[in-house]
Amino acid sequence: MNKYFFLPVLFLPLFIACHKDKVESETKAAPSDIPSSVFYVRTALIDQSQLSDVIHITGIIQSESDAKPSFKTGGVIANTYVKEGDAVKKGQLLARLNMTEIEAQATQAQFALDKAKRDQQRIQNLYADSVATLEQMQNASTAVDLAQKTVQIAQFNVAYSEVRASIDGKIITQMLHEGEIAAPGLPVYFIMGVKASDWKLVAGLTDRNWSRVSMGNKARITLDAYPDLEMTGTVKRLSDVANPLSGTFDVEITIPAKDKRIAAGMLAHIEIMPTAGRTYPIIPIEALVSSNGQSGVVYVPNNGHAEKRIVHIQQFDGERVAILSGLENATEVITAGSGFLENGDAIVNEK
Repeated sequence: MNKYFFLPVLFLPLFIACHKDKVESETKAAPSDIPSSVFYVRTALIDQSQLSDVIHITGIIQSESDAKPSFKTGGVIANTYVKEGDAVKKGQLLARLNMTEIEAQATQAQFALDKAKRDQQRIQNLYADSVATLEQMQNASTAVDLAQKTVQIAQFNVAYSEVRASIDGKIITQMLHEGEIAAPGLPVYFIMGVKASDWKLVAGLTDRNWSRVSMGNKARITLDAYPDLEMTGTVKRLSDVANPLSGTFDVEITIPAKDKRIAAGMLAHIEIMPTAGRTYPIIPIEALVSSNGQSGVVYVPNNGHAEKRIVHIQQFDGERVAILSGLENATEVITAGSGFLENGDAIVNEK
């Protein structure tokens, strides 16, 4: 037998013994009862500061002045003198009714007045001769008065059997055309003022924001049509009644058109700056674990554990965030290490 065959066999028990000691040592170093994980974090104090409290809203450009002229009486439209897209001046003739029937009514009213006057004269003569009674003379006088009023009505209808522009502006829509029958009060045209002074912004405010806005507050305005142009407007009207469709309160803001073309219906982004600021809890922006619109997630230390808070964000101010609600009874927020936390995790504050 080869003498080298016995060498591995002699060392085999020694190898097994060493391996057994190593396994036992590792088992002792890793007991089954493992303590829970502790996360090392850093915190920052919650500051209480007053911000300008800018209100961000979206509005629609509208015209301050518009008109829907109509005929006072009904009838057949004889002539229309302007069309859609035309510029018109205040007092300009826009349309006229066929006057045949209307003038006939006026003539008929005048004939009735002439007859009432003749009857009145005859009754007065008879009354002077003691043939007619006082009541008959009074009735004749009343008939004349009624006939005079009928003439006034007929003449008024003649005068308002044409439509004239009540404002300077542009014809946006023509509702009725020549040959069509116009009912009393039915608009013939829709006119909109398009001067620089006619434009205004209309937007909706929540009741909380409505209470903080005052007449005369300044507003920064940008238009989607001109993203590089920033304008400054002024709050000119605050609605006292909520919009029944949206539930918000309308605010009107002046808009300087400058040298840009403005059209009704343009979308505008508005930042209103209330005069009086408000104090908010302020936290560093790195304390926000996540945010979605006006909501966010932060963690605050609570007796050695991390407490998850859902916060309502008022606004971002550079590297700081103003919080509207969600940090009640909290004095600190977790900044470093908050991205790995879950609610209730044990934490140690690194100084």
